[in-house]
Amino acid sequence: MRNIILLSIICLLSFTSNLLSQSLDELELRYDNLRSVVEKDNLILDSLKNILENRAKQIENEKQKPNPDNEKVIKLMAGSVSLSNTIDDHQEELETDTKNLKQLSEMLEVKYSAKIDSLKLLKKSGKENFDKLDGEILLYTEKRLLISPQVDMLSFNPQKILEVDLKKAKTIEEKLLLKEYLSNALAEVNLLLSDVTKQSEEISEALTLQRKTSKFLTETEFDRNVGIDRISRSSTQRTSLEILLSGKDNLTIADQINSYTLLLDQLNIFDKSGGVKTNKFNHKPGTTNLSLKDYSELLKEIRQRLNDYKLILANRIEQSR
Repeated sequence: MRNIILLSIICLLSFTSNLLSQSLDELELRYDNLRSVVEKDNLILDSLKNILENRAKQIENEKQKPNPDNEKVIKLMAGSVSLSNTIDDHQEELETDTKNLKQLSEMLEVKYSAKIDSLKLLKKSGKENFDKLDGEILLYTEKRLLISPQVDMLSFNPQKILEVDLKKAKTIEEKLLLKEYLSNALAEVNLLLSDVTKQSEEISEALTLQRKTSKFLTETEFDRNVGIDRISRSSTQRTSLEILLSGKDNLTIADQINSYTLLLDQLNIFDKSGGVKTNKFNHKPGTTNLSLKDYSELLKEIRQRLNDYKLILANRIEQSR
């Protein structure tokens, strides 16, 4: 067991060392390739699990017969054991690839951020064309958005929060437990709110740059039907951004957007008829587009609802003092 752990650490260090020596283009290519492997592994794993589940049903059905074929049952069980081992092997490979993909994503984020900061400094120096620099900053901002992780849903039930009343606690112990529950929930909301705010600010910056770049290209009489840039990561699990002069600056729906819509649904317990229309974000992955403006609107609504919960939680905790 100790040797396996040491081997895993050595492999991880080797993987990290290789990444550090690679250029940005090489890292992007490696990211895309590894993401494709992870997607393929997920499909294979799902297929194997379905087969194993069907085998289990076959075994159970055979056992339920008046005169079960024991030899058939034994063969099915032996096959299931072998299949289960195969699933374990694929699961282990998938976990390793997923960890490596996350590490690649983090390294790309650092490189994109450094590139953006460098371009902003160059812009401040006034030595380069502002419009050209804005286009490059937009490019790397969008790339950074593409590798942003999915947002987690709240671990607590938001509806239950509204039902908590520390004044109704019958004992000191019960009151302390409820207060701890609310405090943990508040900490989680604050952390999530920070992540959503960061993403929202990045989207707002991208929108501003997008308008500037589109205006620049329009003024220089570029073909209005020609895209000024396209960043596409061919995957139903990642976001694809397209900036077009025709106004179709769309953000292809992916897991990243799905996670936000799920969070929005989880927070949807207040009757806000004047709020964002949540049905506009209902979609099938890979088939619906969401503009940066809509994405910004989605994040704005989530921030508002998280702030609402933050106030409620803070008030509930204040009641205990």
